[in-house]
Amino acid sequence: MDAFVLGARKTFASALLGSALFFGAREASASACCGSGHGLGQRLGPFERGAIGLSFRFSDRFGSHGHAGGFTLAPAGTLDAEGRAELGGLFAPIPRLQLGLVAPVLLNIRGSRDDTAVVGGGFGDLSLSARFDIVSLTTTSAWPAIALTTGVSLPTGRSAAAAKDPLATDATGLGAAEVRPGVFVEKNWDNRASAVFSASIGLRTPMTGARGERIGLGPRARFVAAAGPVFSSGWSLSAGLVHERESAPSIAGVVTPDADRRRTAALLFAGYDLSERFTALASLEVDLPVPSLGKNEPSAVAFAIGLRRSFPRYE
Repeated sequence: MDAFVLGARKTFASALLGSALFFGAREASASACCGSGHGLGQRLGPFERGAIGLSFRFSDRFGSHGHAGGFTLAPAGTLDAEGRAELGGLFAPIPRLQLGLVAPVLLNIRGSRDDTAVVGGGFGDLSLSARFDIVSLTTTSAWPAIALTTGVSLPTGRSAAAAKDPLATDATGLGAAEVRPGVFVEKNWDNRASAVFSASIGLRTPMTGARGERIGLGPRARFVAAAGPVFSSGWSLSAGLVHERESAPSIAGVVTPDADRRRTAALLFAGYDLSERFTALASLEVDLPVPSLGKNEPSAVAFAIGLRRSFPRYE
């Protein structure tokens, strides 16, 4: 199992705070999740003090991009799937500052051509986050909301180098700590449509390879852009793209030739206010099987569903 891949694939969908998406029309509830549209479900609304959520995500690998950028389907008979459950929380100690925590549990299922499957998993890498609003989100302002963000991932999961089975199904983390500063921009047009853009870069500590070698991971940049309509019935929909790029790693101080990475995925998101306090969220993310849009990366489809409970700032 590629040590650089395992744990590095933290797709945007896994950050959702929720667990089931329900369908139907209802009266507007002032968007329980995020105040003005659902903002991809990753922030508090202007009148929320905090929120907790539970999400479930399933991903299945269907191919990969090679070192030359070409795409190939996964060999027939192979299985590489991951289930992830995440319990998360957000808290705003002051109006412009939001702090978050996400605790994941993973289940990996991998199989070979001889029809044997191996299952493993465990507790993953714990994630902390912070967000500071430079320009707050309002539906009447001509200016978009702008926030500075920071994420910290702690290596609390088992790395691929420490895995006990050959297919590394018991690997649940990267084996390195990460700090990810970034910026988040969001615009809402009178509660009729919204758009978001985020950019961040992950800086990781060195990790130990399967043979005890010291591996220095290159910076990994992530860009997300999405937009869609907001409905008075409580629905919020978005479609967009996710793009990630990572420079080549170094082994024992020597940069590995032609080992830089990139991936591009399509993203669909839906949020629905079940009540004034509960919001259902769902997302679908698919790596695009197009040559040159990826390099040295697996290609997967991931679906996430979740349920979020918010706590108002004033009661």
